Amino acid sequence: MASIQPRTSRGIKYWSIVESRRIKGKPRTIILEYLGTADSLLKRMRDEENLSIKTYSHGDTTALINVAKELDVVDIINSHIPSTKSGKKPVRDGLSVGASFLLAAIGRACHPTSKLGWFDWCKETSLQYCLGASFKGVDSQHFWDQMDCLPVEAIALIEKEIVQKLVSVYGINLDRLFFDTTNFFTFIDSSNEHCDLPQRGHNKQKRMDLRQVGMALLVSQKDQFPLFHDVYRGNKNDVTVFKEVLGDMTERIHSLTQELTDITVVFDKGNNSKDNFATLDKEKDIHYVGGLVSSHFMDLIEEANKNFSSMKINDEEVPVYRIKKEIWGEQRTCVITVSKQLKEGQIQGIEQHLQKKYKLLAKFKQQLENPKRKKMFQAKEIEDHLKKIIKGQFIDLILKYEMFSLGNNAVSFTYFIDEVAYTDLMDTILGRKIIVTNQHEWTNEEIVLAYRGQAKVEYAFRNLKNPIHLAIRPQYHWTDQKIRAHFLICVLGYLLTVAAYSKAKTAGYKRNTSNFLNDLKTIRLACVKKKKSNKITFQMETVDHNMDEVAHVLNISNHAIKAKLNISDYI
Repeated sequence: MASIQPRTSRGIKYWSIVESRRIKGKPRTIILEYLGTADSLLKRMRDEENLSIKTYSHGDTTALINVAKELDVVDIINSHIPSTKSGKKPVRDGLSVGASFLLAAIGRACHPTSKLGWFDWCKETSLQYCLGASFKGVDSQHFWDQMDCLPVEAIALIEKEIVQKLVSVYGINLDRLFFDTTNFFTFIDSSNEHCDLPQRGHNKQKRMDLRQVGMALLVSQKDQFPLFHDVYRGNKNDVTVFKEVLGDMTERIHSLTQELTDITVVFDKGNNSKDNFATLDKEKDIHYVGGLVSSHFMDLIEEANKNFSSMKINDEEVPVYRIKKEIWGEQRTCVITVSKQLKEGQIQGIEQHLQKKYKLLAKFKQQLENPKRKKMFQAKEIEDHLKKIIKGQFIDLILKYEMFSLGNNAVSFTYFIDEVAYTDLMDTILGRKIIVTNQHEWTNEEIVLAYRGQAKVEYAFRNLKNPIHLAIRPQYHWTDQKIRAHFLICVLGYLLTVAAYSKAKTAGYKRNTSNFLNDLKTIRLACVKKKKSNKITFQMETVDHNMDEVAHVLNISNHAIKAKLNISDYI
């Protein structure tokens, strides 16, 4: 047990915290801490009471700054910004365009908010101290002016250079890449004619009442590094988008590696068409794994139903049938499987749609049988309306009706589920997936697992729609140029986060990306100020032991509180 003991030297009494320990069997007094004289101890204790302490979130912003420095993000952006008439790069509030984009990207990753709310978030972080600058003047007008300096044609070039650096520094494996599209609804007014990108379309978040912007994304298999993105009009379907971006996407892949023979691009069935496959076939050095719409190839489904064999994938028995068949003018390997998860989802969807159909049918039936009805429907009109109500994927196969006379030329109907047809649907159609590829040498397992990997790009989209971190929304821009610049900022924020996350995984970190940013935020920087002397010191709070190794790998420590880049270096 520790105790306080005095010792006298030259007539002055000093105090120490000591502890008694046995060393080689003999008791010894070990000094743990020198406290000094009683007067100095009293002065120190009174000074403690005069301390002012404020803490700032530190780990998340510092990790992203370190990655940005590693990838030369600011330099790359600035190299594509045109000079002003004076021959210098544009600067606002002491910041270059590249520096402003970096600050905006870090803000989107850590705390998505409007450009107006950026500084309110920033002043609660250690950004200003670490970068050695004041960002008090960085408001919405600052970001708008800096975004105006970015030529639209430079966006792809900037992303290309950053991604090339990323692949080089992080050694990203490019053997399998995953492509998909999604859309983001906006609150841009319908009468706003300053933009063409936001259009009404089939919104994946069910906001068909709002204009939306679409984004195509290509990611790596490991950690889902974003390697290519493109923004497109919200009313375009996936097939059209895939056709339009395919050239730019393959050019990006060429720029990342000189050898394409071992690269396979994976995409889902929504991107497929005869023309798109014809374009892919011309790229002889690119392999692909895609999907086909089952209802368009029922002959394949019927053949598979008769010839399924069992295959084990991740301890799961999966029915599988493989055939090499000419589809749209080329020999392609097709693997047909039955997915329990897909089947359960389809059944759930059918039941939900049936409930909606029942309500419409009941309402129409009540209208027909109402003795006070104002209109007498003809049998042909009734049948046409019934077909319109029942129309829908799988629904018209199982939901049947029969018409009967009510007398006085009135006609009504009954409706029911054809149980035989429903059973046949579940046994022969539901859950079927047709996977198509030109990787003819791959095993069934390799093909199926590659197609299942489509979930990786969907995971990236979920992160970009996470309202807590990384979100593309909210976006308050209403011109096409600023919308594209905003998407670049958001994708850049995601890229920096994924890069830091991949490093953390090497230190044993196992939680997801959103939790990663939350955990980094718990690493805080304390600003200690002595009220009497106004002396200020900065010190990191004690890091939770679970984050010790992560902080070390990400170079977050008391020895490197200030970033190795100074934001003024980029002016």
